[in-house]
Amino acid sequence: MNTEATWPVRKGPRPETTRRIPHSQLTQHGPDAVVARLRDWCFALPGVNNEHSGISVPGARALVLHEGCSCNPDAFMVGREFAHIHPHPDSGSMHVKLAAEDARSIVEAGWGEDHFLVTMGRYPPGLIMVFSPRDDEELEVVKKIVARSYEHATGKPPM
Repeated sequence: MNTEATWPVRKGPRPETTRRIPHSQLTQHGPDAVVARLRDWCFALPGVNNEHSGISVPGARALVLHEGCSCNPDAFMVGREFAHIHPHPDSGSMHVKLAAEDARSIVEAGWGEDHFLVTMGRYPPGLIMVFSPRDDEELEVVKKIVARSYEHATGKPPM
């Protein structure tokens, strides 16, 4: 796996988020068209099924690796779910599982925050909420973050 990733700094203030379960983004959601492009891209990744999340709120769509894919067993939240996209009203924010160093650098650049369970010390570092992309430029960064999560799960880049 490629171990080097640099992230541009996200512009503007952080969105408001909850400090409880469900861990949700409350402000700064992207337009429906941008969120739809994110979903389309995510579910076109090789070997990924679009399924109900096994761990998130009702309506969340999970990125689940096909059973036939070889994978890193430490890269999943539950089953073979390595990421999920939240439904309205939290449209476009996601939880993704990453290598701890990737999660840290993404959070430091302002693209997300540690999952509530990580901040409470109940889950190991590497699970983060990625903020909803507000425009096409941010969409490209969020796609790269999801690609890193995919690579963490499969050991290879998605394309």
